[in-house]
Amino acid sequence: MSIHLGNVTRRFSGRDVLERISLDVPAGEFVALIGRSGSGKTTLLRAIAGLDDGVEGSGEIEVPDNRSVLFQDSRLLPWLQILPNITLGLHAPDADQRGRAALADVGLDGREKAWPNQLSGGEQQRAALARSLVRHPALLLADEPFGALDAMTRLRMHALLFRLLERYAPTVLLITHDVDEALALADRIWVMEHGRIILDRPVAMPHPRRKSVGQYDALRSEMLSALGVEAEAA
Repeated sequence: MSIHLGNVTRRFSGRDVLERISLDVPAGEFVALIGRSGSGKTTLLRAIAGLDDGVEGSGEIEVPDNRSVLFQDSRLLPWLQILPNITLGLHAPDADQRGRAALADVGLDGREKAWPNQLSGGEQQRAALARSLVRHPALLLADEPFGALDAMTRLRMHALLFRLLERYAPTVLLITHDVDEALALADRIWVMEHGRIILDRPVAMPHPRRKSVGQYDALRSEMLSALGVEAEAA
């Protein structure tokens, strides 16, 4: 199912954080949202996720009911082992079977009875990814899920995410501060500034994407310029 937003506005303490945003995302598209801190990225994601109750705002938001959110920290419950963490809230007769399959998908088969503090940071984030995908969501909303990982672990998570998205095929909205991460993963990139989408660019390059390709460099320079960053300094 696609995403539709029509004239969405959100404000805090009388200040507009989102300003009349209208956009459509086709089903199955992977969109990366980049922007400086305070530009409204997380507010937009929370509005789409339905997590901004009590915030002043207006506009139309049409999204799939079956959606998952992946945060920067794993948010695993420390008093539950990994399998019940993965299946928490999943009311299905085959919940444990689906949980084990999701853990196998992210390379954590055999860790069902481990406690969260027994996993490394990368393993915890893989578990969080399994929790997001075990429900086979039509929409995956990811708020900087790899920002706290080291460079090598982040690259491994990129490859894992891409493989799993090919299998599950949800629509994806990924928030990131990393232009190269956006270019490596997304079908489309939005740049946000002062509560508005100021740049919308498709990324029509085959995977895996190489920084040496001219189109990659051109898009990267355009993104950095929209962010107010000189490409030479990045």
